Amino acid sequence: MGRHFATGPGPFGIALSPDGRYAVTADGGPNRYSITVLDRNSEPWQVRHITAKRKSDRDEPEEPDDFYSVFLGLAFDRDRRLYVSEGNSGKVRRIMLPTGKLDRIFELNQGTWRDSYSGDIAVDDGAKVLYVLDQAHFRLAVFDTRSGKLLANVQTGRMPFKMALSPDRRRLYVTNVGMFQYQVLAGADAGNARETGLDFPAFGFPSDAARDGVRRQTARGAVDVPGLGDPNVPESNSLCVFDVSNSARPKVVKFIRTGEPFGAHVLGGSSPSGVAASARAIYVSNANQDSVTIIDAETLAIRATVPLRIPELEHLRGVLPIGLTFEEASGWLLIAEAGINAIGVIDSKSDQLLGHLPAAWFPTATAIHEGTLYIVNAKGHGTGPNGSKAGPLPESFQADFRQGALSVLPLPAADELRRLTSRVMANNGFAPQKTPPRELPKEIEHVVVIVKENRTFDEVFGDVDEASNGPVTGAPELARFGRRGWVSQDRAALLGRLGRRMISVTPNHHLMARRWASSDNFYADSEVSVDGHHWIVGSYPNAWVESTRMAGGQKDFRLNPDAPGRLQFPQSNSSVHPEDQLEAGALWHHLERHNIRFRNFGEGFELSGVDEGEGLKPTGARYLTNVPMPEPLYQNTSRDYPGFNMNIPDQFRAQAFIDEIDTLYAKTGRPLPQFVFIHLPNDHMAKARPVDGYPFQASYVADNDYALGRIIEYLSNSPWWKKMAVFVTEDDAQGGVDHVDSHRTVFLLASPYAKRDYVSHVNASFPAILKTVFRLLDMSPLNLFDATAADLSDLFTSEPDFAPYKVQPVDADIFVPSQAREPKDPKTGPKMDDPEFLREQHRRN
Repeated sequence: MGRHFATGPGPFGIALSPDGRYAVTADGGPNRYSITVLDRNSEPWQVRHITAKRKSDRDEPEEPDDFYSVFLGLAFDRDRRLYVSEGNSGKVRRIMLPTGKLDRIFELNQGTWRDSYSGDIAVDDGAKVLYVLDQAHFRLAVFDTRSGKLLANVQTGRMPFKMALSPDRRRLYVTNVGMFQYQVLAGADAGNARETGLDFPAFGFPSDAARDGVRRQTARGAVDVPGLGDPNVPESNSLCVFDVSNSARPKVVKFIRTGEPFGAHVLGGSSPSGVAASARAIYVSNANQDSVTIIDAETLAIRATVPLRIPELEHLRGVLPIGLTFEEASGWLLIAEAGINAIGVIDSKSDQLLGHLPAAWFPTATAIHEGTLYIVNAKGHGTGPNGSKAGPLPESFQADFRQGALSVLPLPAADELRRLTSRVMANNGFAPQKTPPRELPKEIEHVVVIVKENRTFDEVFGDVDEASNGPVTGAPELARFGRRGWVSQDRAALLGRLGRRMISVTPNHHLMARRWASSDNFYADSEVSVDGHHWIVGSYPNAWVESTRMAGGQKDFRLNPDAPGRLQFPQSNSSVHPEDQLEAGALWHHLERHNIRFRNFGEGFELSGVDEGEGLKPTGARYLTNVPMPEPLYQNTSRDYPGFNMNIPDQFRAQAFIDEIDTLYAKTGRPLPQFVFIHLPNDHMAKARPVDGYPFQASYVADNDYALGRIIEYLSNSPWWKKMAVFVTEDDAQGGVDHVDSHRTVFLLASPYAKRDYVSHVNASFPAILKTVFRLLDMSPLNLFDATAADLSDLFTSEPDFAPYKVQPVDADIFVPSQAREPKDPKTGPKMDDPEFLREQHRRN
């Protein structure tokens, strides 16, 4: 609905100038940070982007006006004077519009304060004060706007996220989305993680060990790992009410926990991610529980909790309410429902949900001025393709394609809500299906999911032009890892060594596609590994995950025990933390709930602050804090299989997997778990390491291809193969190029019951895998996304072919499996989703 204006990527904040001329968004990344200014002074409305410097620009002399990031906080105190939170620098900058000229800096890092992170902000122009949330130190800072002096610091709850002033400016309301205050291990040294860190997370959550602490072993000896305590303390998942009648001396009045507490049937915190205030009530959005808590502004008692439910799917979550705005004239509360791309409407007189308005992708915030509604959409209208059939676009890095969108429209009338709500339901596929789903083979009892890293469909399968069921939508010129692949960044060296012979980089992927089934219409729901590894384990990214993911490298982990928030800044690390756990939990909780036995190889290791250096086999990781894994995952994860560590060959992973399955099940006669998850990450690629067996970047893809072939060969010769289905995909598609959409990625189904040489054209994504897995294992849906996804049933046949698979050798000029090893030098591989490495990879290709 409405008019749409492009912003920078990832906007989470919006501010309107008092006179309504300017609407400004804070574009939180990833990789590009900006302030988008919409000027309504004349037609056509003008858009200006005030851009931050890139990280790569830091070699240039720093100027006083320089800034490198923004993060969600925006506020006007006059028609032209704007306050902007910078995030990682610990600063708030005050600028003048329309020029963007710097007027003043407000610095959180004063005195003994270090490593601050400026989040949401609010301004009381009457009292001449600026309120700033410091996410690193769990504090509220108060500044004098005239002098810039820091007046006060007061502790908030855990991980303060959003705030709002009461209409009379006497109270300030702060939401806390955190659950725990993590701690540094005794003796932990970031410069020597190999000796001072744990090679596996200390405990799973929830557990007695997580609550009370436990003794664990490092290479230097035993350490006492502190416990996390109670997840339901007042500072956790709550609203903190401050008395700011004396703005220089704010006082905590009360913590109000919103939503349902963590417990046996509620597996995550409520994640209160938005707040709005009227004279009568305070409204808090519970992102993980799809509800809005309404609190009496005078008594501070909870008056009501309004559920945001989808008809006939009431027991499932995924609406994901974030930003809130109260509109006085209509008495409507407007809710940015990021999970369903909509704006919810609650009537404050009846405390009832009236309906929904359709929005663009992932709305995060709303604002109102004189009946005009502004909607901030963090992902805008998607990215589209980053290549043509002839080749990559001049700039093909997916991160550089991302844009948000600012939608502007008149607030609809009440009698339009029914029609608009129907549109939202249709857009999301929430209408009941008229035809039953296709049957799946009842013989299948074992499901394996293999997740790789970062490749698009076209760069692997673009050279596949035909399947048994017809044409395949590919672009051969983009198939750099196909049957006639190449290595662009090393092309001169490669051709000099090999002549003009083309290289088959992924012979096993291609043979599997011919042997079994694949898809040319399958997409990653994610942009990077952070959200990809959440989506693929059924944990759709909430407001905390998405805002932190978008901030990327400009929200970095620091091993500072005095800045506890920094200890839970995961950067590109991508696994599920307690703050991310949803009401129904993730895939692991769902399997446990249905009594499905499972074994995990390599997933869940990417926790905040993990070190992935050289010489860290078998897990490839060291942990310096007490951040936990989800308990079901902790109990069912291999201790001999590595997570994401590009120093470790996928050949090691393949062998570790085969050895453990042999040891635990094949040789003992114990039944193989019904579900097996394998992370096989080396097609992510890293810099060439000839001395370690990787002469080209493509060598990592060849390593991955051969390891995948070995795993499928082993499984297809096992006694379980006749009752098995193996799903293979990537966690995201950001590393490559595709002419259909930069999210289109690899999907394979290997199974005796897979159709031969078949390519599905059904539009599908990660929830489709989960939906199909759940159907095969006779499980109910986990959330709205897998419940309403298309499934992958068209890839199956009732006529099995039990013949085993034989691994195909890779070209020895690209990769020799026996020569792959960890590097001898201490230089580590890239962090997951290092934007500079990925951008350079795209430039060279």
